[in-house]
Amino acid sequence: MNDKKLTSMETFWYFLQCIAFGAGYFAKVPVKKALSERDLVTMTSAESFWYVILCLCFGAGYFQKVIYKKALSEVTQ
Repeated sequence: MNDKKLTSMETFWYFLQCIAFGAGYFAKVPVKKALSERDLVTMTSAESFWYVILCLCFGAGYFQKVIYKKALSEVTQ
């Protein structure tokens, strides 16, 4: 994987998204879950907790994860 950091503007916009009810953070959690199931990253305990909460919201976290996991399977073939 590429270890590039976010640019200063990307960091700024991510921070702004996180202020808006955690939208940026919550959008990241299902992606990270999909990556962790492919053994590419490790989720923190907070991310695991919020993933469960997102799944309790009518499966929103799970359904988002499935999309990302499918995309990852197509990239790594």
